[in-house]
Amino acid sequence: MNKYSKIVLFLLGLTGFMACLKPEEYPIEPAIEFLRFERYGDTGVVLINFTDGDGDIGLTETQDDPPYDTSSIYYHNLFIDYYEKVNGVFVQGQSIPAGDPIAFNFRVQNITPQGQNKALKGEIRVTLSPSFYNPFSSNSDTIMYKIRLCDRALHMSNEVESPEIIR
Repeated sequence: MNKYSKIVLFLLGLTGFMACLKPEEYPIEPAIEFLRFERYGDTGVVLINFTDGDGDIGLTETQDDPPYDTSSIYYHNLFIDYYEKVNGVFVQGQSIPAGDPIAFNFRVQNITPQGQNKALKGEIRVTLSPSFYNPFSSNSDTIMYKIRLCDRALHMSNEVESPEIIR
């Protein structure tokens, strides 16, 4: 057997092996994992990993019919709640003077994959701007975030927490 025949047999065997590999499978509910927080002055960037078994993550810009209309919680699909450390315990930060809970809510763009296997695995990066903390609060020296992701079928992901962020 010459060396070209061996190479051809090797490539055929490798192709056959790769054809037998099963595609990634995940639950239909999104699952997230906190990756890291990056600071750029007063702007912060949150990075999370995600998986979703049926590939229905994200919304288009024009997708605003119920339940994704502007009056619905589902208008956004990424929820980042802001917490401040007060007397050693994290409590949800509140706007001053209104006292409303502080949250950074986003619309992740539609990232539905093409093809038969709809399983998704990826990274989401969001910028918290103009400030990643509450500049009007005396408790914003130590903060954290709680994060959730919702898919188009309204399945809510697990909730993840950032580590303590000290300004």
